[in-house]
Amino acid sequence: MNAYTVSRLALEAGVSVHIAHDYLLRGLLRPVTCTTGGYGLFDDAALQRLCFVRAAFEAGIGLDALARLCRALDTANGDETAVQLAVLRQFVERRREALADLDVQLEAMSPAPAQHAESLP
Repeated sequence: MNAYTVSRLALEAGVSVHIAHDYLLRGLLRPVTCTTGGYGLFDDAALQRLCFVRAAFEAGIGLDALARLCRALDTANGDETAVQLAVLRQFVERRREALADLDVQLEAMSPAPAQHAESLP
């Protein structure tokens, strides 16, 4: 097992230590153990979760929704985990639809290709 301090965890995930600490306070991350000095140590699963949470947040999923999912995962509450995953999947689907609509609008704004002088009547 790899053991990460919060600063190394943040570095490996490509986020600031402040973000990692914020996620800890919000319950998105949990140390697997603590040193004798009281510092939290994290494992590979925590690194994977931090990367997931950051990617989900950057995709527009709110930290409150992510905290609900993480709490359900941490308590091994299968029913609540299923509910939270369904909520996030609905969000992702709505986001996909909104992006597809936006893409159509952007395409409509694109200027028509310029005609060459020799093809004009």
